[in-house]
Amino acid sequence: MDHAFPPRDWQPTKPPEPGEEDISSRLPSLISLLNHQTKCIYTKPYQPRYWHERAKTLTALRYPELAVADAQKAITLCRSALDRFSDHANPWRLGHAAGFWMRSGGSSDADDDDDDDVVATHDDQLEQRLADLHSEAFELQIRNLYYFPNYLEGRVRSRLYPWMRTEHRGRSDELIRRVNWEFAGSSRGRGKEIKACNGVSVDEGAPFCVLQRHAFGKGTRDGQDDSDVLGVFAARDIPKGTPILVDPSETWGCIGPGSKRRSSGNPHDGRGCTDPIHPNLPSEDTSQDLRWIRERTGSAAADVLLRCRFLIRSIQDQTPHPLSHPLIARLTPTYRKEKISLFSLDHDIIVPNECLQQFGIDIFANPAYDTWVLFTLAARIENNSWSDPVHKCVSPLFSLFNHSCTPNVDWTIGRDHTTLWVRSSRDVVRGEQLFVMYDHFLLGQPLYERRKRLRRWLDADCQCSLCLQEEKEEARLRGERDKRCDCGCGRCNEGAQTSLWDIEQKPVFPEDSYRVEHRGMRE
Repeated sequence: MDHAFPPRDWQPTKPPEPGEEDISSRLPSLISLLNHQTKCIYTKPYQPRYWHERAKTLTALRYPELAVADAQKAITLCRSALDRFSDHANPWRLGHAAGFWMRSGGSSDADDDDDDDVVATHDDQLEQRLADLHSEAFELQIRNLYYFPNYLEGRVRSRLYPWMRTEHRGRSDELIRRVNWEFAGSSRGRGKEIKACNGVSVDEGAPFCVLQRHAFGKGTRDGQDDSDVLGVFAARDIPKGTPILVDPSETWGCIGPGSKRRSSGNPHDGRGCTDPIHPNLPSEDTSQDLRWIRERTGSAAADVLLRCRFLIRSIQDQTPHPLSHPLIARLTPTYRKEKISLFSLDHDIIVPNECLQQFGIDIFANPAYDTWVLFTLAARIENNSWSDPVHKCVSPLFSLFNHSCTPNVDWTIGRDHTTLWVRSSRDVVRGEQLFVMYDHFLLGQPLYERRKRLRRWLDADCQCSLCLQEEKEEARLRGERDKRCDCGCGRCNEGAQTSLWDIEQKPVFPEDSYRVEHRGMRE
């Protein structure tokens, strides 16, 4: 937010509402104001007024999730200062020049009573200003929350933030080389396992997979350069049934064990993760205990913990910016234009910030972990994660495979719920792209239902060979229907059901038989 961006790149995350003011003419001035306020925050990060002012600008620019987060930081700073005023013996005053809270010296001499009265007057005025700022920030926060006061949630559409720097938008050649080094490492030491599966001896050092650009051919797609569309290709001939990849992950989250009685905290009714050490890792000490996140976020624990895991990895590896970390930089989001999601003040903003503070990050003074970075990370995780009823995980290499409804690679989840096993489902020749099926429940389902469910990951309809073939078949059926029109107009049977989706049996998915519970009673 500290540098200017063209107004044409502005993509608000707030869903449009009737009667909203058109701010097109004000965009240049709002962008300039946002840049100025961000630089002021860099200079004095503990000044709550600056956070409140930027929250108002973000509200005008229609970024409710960012405005709520900035208002929350202003509220936190105001509360911290107001709490210190309760110590009357040592009044606290605001160091305007330095931008932080400082204790006034005071005096115990009787001759300084007049000075003490002046200090007390200034402190009373400061306390009142802080209380007013706290109230204004809270009211601004409410304005940006769609469900208040029963649910501290707002509505948002995932968008590319226009101030994101170029190096954080695409995948570099250096990153591709690193991933290919990881693919090569995953193949080492598994010659005996491969020979046991298909009787073929292989070179221990030769990788099965290689990551390449232009996964669907050079050119453009939807107005974007395809050079950042990556795909995993076979680096050698792979017989059917060959285990080509074992992909463990340390970026995962889980839902805690439930109780015998059904509770809103765990919708799986006691079928949560029962491992006593989870969600912690054996290598972590007590200062890195994350169980408080699982207890606090309930049924959303797996998603929140997964995001926190990525942030922790970035901190532990001392990456200058989390979006530059190799595990995060390889992930890409899908910005679906019409999809509206809910964001939670507690789960998406407060808890991740408290986790950052637990691991030594100053959330006020470190711009690398600003709120827009957290939401960018959430969008990338949503597009690249897999889950079971208890766990949610991002596998670092598996996330790079593209989808096909006729895959040549199959995958299964290991017993530890954090490792994926990838095997070839048919003979694959060298240079052929390796495809997986993102959702196993798509197998055997009609075209319409497959494309509908794949919208979670794809920004357009699936264009695999099976989908294109069925699309042509549906077009042929529609053509035959029009030819059978009695009067020749082709309109008599417009309401007739002749697509494959209409004539085949409707699918039944496992979740249809479950009683889905939502937080509270809101639908």
